[in-house]
Amino acid sequence: MDVLHAGHWIGQSISYIPKDTLFSIEKFFKVIESGHDVSILSDSNVNVCFFFYDKNSNHPLLLTAIKLCQNLHKNLIIIHKGKIEEDILKLDIIFEHFDLNDFDIHEWCENLSRNILYRFTDHQSVLELHKKEVGLKNQAISKDIIEVLRYIDSNIAKPIREEDIADFCHYSVSYFSKVFHNSVGISFRDYLTTKRIELAKQLLQDDKKNKIAVIAYQCGYNDVSYFSRIFKKKTGISPGVFRQFH
Repeated sequence: MDVLHAGHWIGQSISYIPKDTLFSIEKFFKVIESGHDVSILSDSNVNVCFFFYDKNSNHPLLLTAIKLCQNLHKNLIIIHKGKIEEDILKLDIIFEHFDLNDFDIHEWCENLSRNILYRFTDHQSVLELHKKEVGLKNQAISKDIIEVLRYIDSNIAKPIREEDIADFCHYSVSYFSKVFHNSVGISFRDYLTTKRIELAKQLLQDDKKNKIAVIAYQCGYNDVSYFSRIFKKKTGISPGVFRQFH
């Protein structure tokens, strides 16, 4: 009898997965899309997440997810197309990976489901005890930082200043900057910019008719010229050219 696991999904949307492939995944996993919200990894009920990886669009997000998994003792299952860096696949937090260019994902999903059942369900009480013991020794990420990640994801279109976030956490800006970088792996400003540019990429692909100025506003940029400069700096091409090729 097949076991249906919760399949929390970060990264590219499942809409980019071929239908027959998605059908095989959904036979074993109830896919729950979280988009670019890596804070789902902080949920105590989540032990492992899928990450749909595209080197050209969400590599920085993957690095952030890896850092959070290392700090929170969670695991990632990477779905990707083509080659991926061996250094990433060798990380302890990578539970499994699958190249969409390979065949027989059904068998892979069946084995993955069985391994998850053994690793995270049959020994749940032992796992939870281990987590508590590790947590006492190494509290690498605070509740404040998790709340900050959730706040950013929910208010991405609004002005978000590091000074205001630090004040909300009752930290000095310098201390908050250090804590955030140690927890997430990149600076607060780089994380915020990365989230906004990733959202912009998604909006540019999903709605070809929407004006670039409107998309800039939806991503927290009131100046379309500044948005275009940041977008080109991060991607190497302008928003208009990106839309043409995607």
